[in-house]
This record gives sequence, structure tokens and C-alpha cells, in this order.
Amino acid sequence: MATTAGRLRGDACDKDWIWEREVETATPDEVQHLSGAAWERQYRRLREASPFYARKWRDAGVGTTFVGLTDVSNLPFTTKQELKQALDEDPPFGSNLCVSPDQVKRVYQTSGTSGSPSVLALTRGDMESWTTMGTRTYYATGIHEHSTVLTTFGAGPFVAGHTHFVLLRIGTRSVPVAPGDTERVIFGFRAGLADTLLSTASFAQYVANLLEKSDADPGALALTHVVTGGEPGGGIPAIRDHIQRVLGVTVTEVMGIGDIAPSLFGECPHQQGMHFCGAGHVWTELIDPDTRAPMEIETGAVGELVYTTLTREAMPIVRFLGGDIVRIEGTSCECGRTSYRQRVLGRRDDMFIVRGVNVYPTAILAVVGDFRPRVTGRARVVRTGDATSIEPPIPVEVEITERHESDVALVAQIESAIHSRLMFRSKVELVPESDFGESGYKTKLTVRK
Repeated sequence: MATTAGRLRGDACDKDWIWEREVETATPDEVQHLSGAAWERQYRRLREASPFYARKWRDAGVGTTFVGLTDVSNLPFTTKQELKQALDEDPPFGSNLCVSPDQVKRVYQTSGTSGSPSVLALTRGDMESWTTMGTRTYYATGIHEHSTVLTTFGAGPFVAGHTHFVLLRIGTRSVPVAPGDTERVIFGFRAGLADTLLSTASFAQYVANLLEKSDADPGALALTHVVTGGEPGGGIPAIRDHIQRVLGVTVTEVMGIGDIAPSLFGECPHQQGMHFCGAGHVWTELIDPDTRAPMEIETGAVGELVYTTLTREAMPIVRFLGGDIVRIEGTSCECGRTSYRQRVLGRRDDMFIVRGVNVYPTAILAVVGDFRPRVTGRARVVRTGDATSIEPPIPVEVEITERHESDVALVAQIESAIHSRLMFRSKVELVPESDFGESGYKTKLTVRK
């Protein structure tokens, strides 16, 4: 059996020990000790090989004395815009490339929704680390060697494509389907090709809506498990309960962040939040979203996650502002894992303020979901301009089936429910499915018009 230190370095998985029990049941002190050793090597690499961080830390007044992991909060944050600038300075891999270009063996791209795509370069070691963390993540959800998984995550260009390597490592039977190919997904279910669906929450909800209308008993399908990722939703009761009820499945969720690793958090079948599964490869902090002051990772704490890569070779990142606002659900679990569990409340970029109160669009989804089957469950906030503070009524678009397009009573009921539960006035517009937009991948929770 491999040692804990060996597992944390990302050594190849043994199928009899895919959970990596030594890591996932380690005490916080053990994890910190081994993470500290990894960080010392990483810090040295950054000092010697990253022009980006050498300049960034010099400009921030960081001296040459080693900064230990317990003092990493003394280092400056890294933003997505800074990483993009580093790429633009020295294309194609940027001024933060810490290996020779010939050591780069895989390249993913970001979506480029706010400009041109960025690239993420990986060495062989980086690929193995991602696979190790992904294996922990998906194994935690209940995907094991006996599972047959229909996955709608494309092979590329986005980092979610690395999940195919994770499924291969676990040893599942994999049924890959292109993102948004609803017809083949439904065929796969009806043909009994898979017992597990891996998709975004939006797509799982869309499939549940379709089958609820077309099949007399959707729960009779071979499907028993849905794992959602790529966006918030799988942990929202109104969405989760609907998918579980219609399809007769258990829903668990996963989460990663493209700049760090595609798989970092996985929810076990106890459904009490997503376990952190990146121990030894990624260090996380919790900060106050407003003041950016450090916070303790303890049950009930709400803050923004910050990430530091400990073993990344090609493009190490220190104190990356991830933008995910989470609530810590606990620091232990009946499954035996000792890592903390969290739920995502929303994205910092999506948050808006109504008369001094922070609001995340995911909270609106939780309200809207109660109005099924008159609505599909999807909704979004309409924003104009860049101001964070918005005066009510807040424009909200709610997706509905065609026959409810002019349902004045439904509009009034949703507006009343939002006001009652979220304490602000809204202006709801019902939007037919045909006009709301693509259901095959993620749903934007905020649109600007």
C-alpha cells in the first residue's frame, strides 16, 4: 500500500484503493504537514522560473525570505485578468510558464466569454495530478468501477474534457455523448446503456422536464444516479428534488474551476455538500467577499474560495480569486472523509445588491422551482449597466412552456413568492422555452440587455 505522502504527490492509483483512504481520512494536521512540503517545492519553482510571479511579488514588496503555507495569506491575490495579461505578454503560454515549452503535453482553452480564449498548459505530471483529484471527486459521488456513465462533457476544448481520463482511471463503462445532443442521451437511457448521467444541472433538469411530459414512468429507466457539475444547481433543493422525483435517481454534484483543476469537490451519497478532494495538490482559503480578510473554514462560514496550486508544474497559481461564494456545511461526514464540505451560493460576478442586501441569482432559482410544472425551473436576472446596486423591481425572466406564455396569475404568484422569501420586489417576464435559449449546457443566471 502506498504511503500518504506518495498519494499526495499524485502517484498512480491502485484500483483497490481508488478512494485514497489515507488522504481522504487524514487529519487536518497531516494534510497541512504534507501540503507544506509540496508548497516549499512550489515556492522555489515560482521564484526561479516564473517571471510573472517574480515581478508580481517584487512589486508587492514581498522579500526573498521563504513564505510558509501558514503565512500564504501575506502574498497578494492573483486575478483572472492578471493571468490573461501574463498570456498576452508572451504567447502562447505566457510569462508564468515554469517549464520548457516541449514539456507541455496538453493544452485546454477557456470559453473566452469576456474576450479571446485563454490557454491552460499541462505537463504529464499536471495531467496525472488532475486525474488523481478527479478520481477522488467522482469516486466520492458514488461513481465506482461497476458504474456505467453517460457523460455529456465534451473532450475539449474546455477542461471538463479531462473527466474522460478520470472515468478511465476509475474503470467505469463510459458512454460519451456530445454536449446538448438530447436525442442520443434519451436513446441511451431508454436502451439501458447507462445507470449514471454526468451533465450540467441545466441539462439534467431539461431532460427531466422532457421525460416527464413524454414518458408515462420516467423512473422506470435504468438510470439511478445523476451527477451535476459545471454550474450551481445540483445542490438547490427545488432543482435537485425535481430531478430525483421525475427520474427516480439520486443527485450528487461536483465542482472544479478551470484555472486550477476541473475536479476539486465531490458530494457523497449522504448529500450534505461537496467534499474538498484536492488535498496535497491544491490549498484553499476562505476570505470575506467584501473585505477579503481571511476566514476560518468552519461549519456555517460563508465566504469566497481562494486557491493555490501546490503541485502544478507548467502554470502554478498562487492565491487565485475563484469568485465562488460558498457556505461551509461541515468538516466531517458519515462517509469517513475528513475534508470540509461546502455548497455554492453563487458567483461573485453574478451577485447584486438590493437596498443593502446581497442577492445571488441561485436564490431566485430556488423560488421559481416551486412553480413546476407551470415553469421549467430555469430563470435569470436581467441587468442593465455595470452597477452592483440595483433598485427594485428587479427584472427576472422565467422560462415556461408555450401554453403558459400569457399567464398573468402566474406572474403575480412568482413575484409574490420572491418578495416573501427574498424581501425584494421583482418584475417577472415569462419567456417560452423556444426563446429562452440553449438547454444543452450551462444556463447564464444573469444577462445584460
